[in-house]
Amino acid sequence: MIFGTIILIIIFAVFLFYMLYFKEYKEVMANFNTLVKVMETRDLLLMRILPELKDKKIIEETARLVEQRMQCKNAGCNALVKSDVELNKQLKQTYEEIDKLKNALVREEFKRIVSLEKNLKVIRREYNKAVEKYNKNLINHNIMCIKYLRMKPLDTYKIPEKNNKDVQK
Repeated sequence: MIFGTIILIIIFAVFLFYMLYFKEYKEVMANFNTLVKVMETRDLLLMRILPELKDKKIIEETARLVEQRMQCKNAGCNALVKSDVELNKQLKQTYEEIDKLKNALVREEFKRIVSLEKNLKVIRREYNKAVEKYNKNLINHNIMCIKYLRMKPLDTYKIPEKNNKDVQK
């Protein structure tokens, strides 16, 4: 009887611990993994189109930032967010150059990239919502989370909507 009560209390404590601390983190990681997959697809399509551009400086800078973003994939959420924001700033110029190309195959690939960018915009918003919930939970339970579990707040995306607009014709 006592052993059963102790097991029940332990199960309840673990469930409570999960609900208070790890539920939001799990949601953040699910959004993060979706974000990574969509960005990888966009980056692969982009790398296929880059050789078609005429401006070598844009090609080199975009390729460098894509490579940097790919390396940050395993470095964690904050590193990926920072590298993706940096890449996003460059992509506006790159997309303008791609839009000038007349090659039908490149135009078709570019349409796919634009579609992925639309998806990324939605996924980034969902990621931001999840991160804000997670960070709020850390603040509400800061002694347990930050001090004992060594959990740290995560960065949110700070990409203005005007920099992320889609280029279509």
